[in-house]
Amino acid sequence: MRNLDRIPETLGLIERIWEKDPDLRFNQLIYNLQRGYSQENKDIGKIEEVIDDGFSRVGFDLFNLEDDSFIEYLRKQVANQ
Repeated sequence: MRNLDRIPETLGLIERIWEKDPDLRFNQLIYNLQRGYSQENKDIGKIEEVIDDGFSRVGFDLFNLEDDSFIEYLRKQVANQ
């Protein structure tokens, strides 16, 4: 079983980050955090698709990312605020 302590730590870190930019909607915040993690880690999980009008859609699939890695990223974000 995974360590249950990761849940309140993750949520607490996200809360601290969100409080610095409270006008963001929740899913904007999560998207920005996923994008930032991906950019700092050789575009891991980045999905890009060119659509009919020539524009690109970009998303991030971090489904298999271990929580510990994302928590470390969140800690760095909080420390750099």
